[in-house]
Amino acid sequence: MHLKNLRLQHFRNHADSTFEFSSKTNIFLGDNGHGKTNVIEAIAYLCLTKSFYANSDNLVLGFGYDLFEIDGTIVSINDQTFNIRVAYSVKQTEKIFSINKHRIEPLSSVIGKFPVVICSPEHAPITSKGPAERRKFVDFVISQSNHVYFQNLIEYRRVLRHRNKILLDAKILKCEVKTLIEPWNEQLIERGSYLMFARMQFVEEFKEFIMSAYHEVVSNDETPSLEYSPGKEIGNISNENEIRDILYSELKEKSSDEIKIGTSLVGPQRDEFKLKINGLDVRKYASQGQHKTFLIALKIGEFFYLKERCSETPILLLDDIFSELDNHRAGRLLRFVDTLSQTLITSTNPYLFDENASTSNSGKTFYIRSGEIVEQRTIEA
Repeated sequence: MHLKNLRLQHFRNHADSTFEFSSKTNIFLGDNGHGKTNVIEAIAYLCLTKSFYANSDNLVLGFGYDLFEIDGTIVSINDQTFNIRVAYSVKQTEKIFSINKHRIEPLSSVIGKFPVVICSPEHAPITSKGPAERRKFVDFVISQSNHVYFQNLIEYRRVLRHRNKILLDAKILKCEVKTLIEPWNEQLIERGSYLMFARMQFVEEFKEFIMSAYHEVVSNDETPSLEYSPGKEIGNISNENEIRDILYSELKEKSSDEIKIGTSLVGPQRDEFKLKINGLDVRKYASQGQHKTFLIALKIGEFFYLKERCSETPILLLDDIFSELDNHRAGRLLRFVDTLSQTLITSTNPYLFDENASTSNSGKTFYIRSGEIVEQRTIEA
């Protein structure tokens, strides 16, 4: 799959920008704040219906405008063409997503249709912060490749909101909750056991992708690992029913504590995914360079995982990822991604690409200043 072209209108500081992309490597150069990341963000809108960077569509509107539009053409691995348009009006507080002029609803149905892998400074918390960041990463990867998982995740979050509301009311009002909460317990067990078993299977499959990706960027001196660590130790589980039994017992055990605290203490929202290098916790012992390398390995692993599971080659978006990498690791990474599918890279450092120029593939370089393309170059194979 590759993105053939892109047009941005009133999107961030791009008043009206049009790009024709190479199906291989595309590099965006320019100073910070001039609109390089905006291009990556717009591509996320085409593939995911929303930004990976901003929490609200209002934040990406060009200053002084009340409507932004993004148009792009994606060509699949079997040469199907998808003309995609995203438009958001602040006056109508409405976002329209269409494919080949047909409006798509709900927006969640788009997830996984156009697999994309994004690596940005915004994702640094995956390796450095709390477990919620790693849960979000795992959920996102699985959701792009498994729509049933995505639907169960959406439903589980709804169940959790309702259940937490009942528990909080019980804490405040000192009222009996057994009758009210029982149906939500059943749904928590049903949805939660599915998610936990799927996550456990994912980790077993995905850790090999991480190992391979890590060694493409670094030597074999460092061994990365990924471990699934649920809120309650589940041991050697062979099926979903065993997790159901564990969740049922844990709910009974923690019932009074949940009412006392006013929130759910059982379920996949308490899962952790431990990242390690040579057996040591990345959060505690890794250097900045190791954090960045591990993050890149996760993202390259995500690329190959989605490629295999989706029967489609994802678009790879690398936003300002070279700042904590030494020249050796940066060079290895650039040469490696040059062999993959379509890759779009942003950077403030043109010398990095001069030193690691590849002659294996054709590509394009765009120079961005104040939301405009001031120069572009094409490298032919």
